[in-house]
Amino acid sequence: MRRSQLIVAAAARAARQRAEIGAQVRSARMAGGLSLATVATAVGRSVAWVSRAERGIMRTIPFDELGELAAAVGLRLSVSAWPDAPAIRDVGQVAVIRQFRQRIGPGWSWQLEVPVPIPGDRRAVDAVIRAGDGSAAIVAVTQVHDLQAQLRAIRLKARDMRIERVIVVVRASDRNRRMLRGAADIAALGFPVGTRAALQALAGGRLPDGDALVLV
Repeated sequence: MRRSQLIVAAAARAARQRAEIGAQVRSARMAGGLSLATVATAVGRSVAWVSRAERGIMRTIPFDELGELAAAVGLRLSVSAWPDAPAIRDVGQVAVIRQFRQRIGPGWSWQLEVPVPIPGDRRAVDAVIRAGDGSAAIVAVTQVHDLQAQLRAIRLKARDMRIERVIVVVRASDRNRRMLRGAADIAALGFPVGTRAALQALAGGRLPDGDALVLV
């Protein structure tokens, strides 16, 4: 998704959420028998400000101020984030996939940005490669941070996609090497095949004997 599309979609979602939260605040205020003036005094704002917030027509409102307004009518505001559209692919990620593709040769067909086949699920893997009856999900990682969490998320996507093999392709930076050495036991539990064995098998047109973690 292009950056401009992301901005438009995010703005539309934010507008809907402001309207939804405002309606919930208004409903709670009226159920509690509170006037606009009472709530306005509690949050140190004008009656007009509270009214606009309830109607969701303020284009910008800080999260802490919205939380205070919710608290004034007995609500607790919370926010969460979840997978939606595929993330913008950065230059480093493109380079990782390109290098990996060069290393395994032309014997594989590629499908990029493959979504999880569950209605409403917006997760996707970076690619799926196929040769004969074999297929593998490819996930590119430019920076290792919480390896256990990263691998767990990758494993869940692969499970839901019912893919035979998972290959995590990691950029071979000094930092990533250090992070992988420090968590080698975690990586080996779920991804026992290393770089050399995986690349050798793939270059020969075969899937690795297990899920693999490859540095390129």
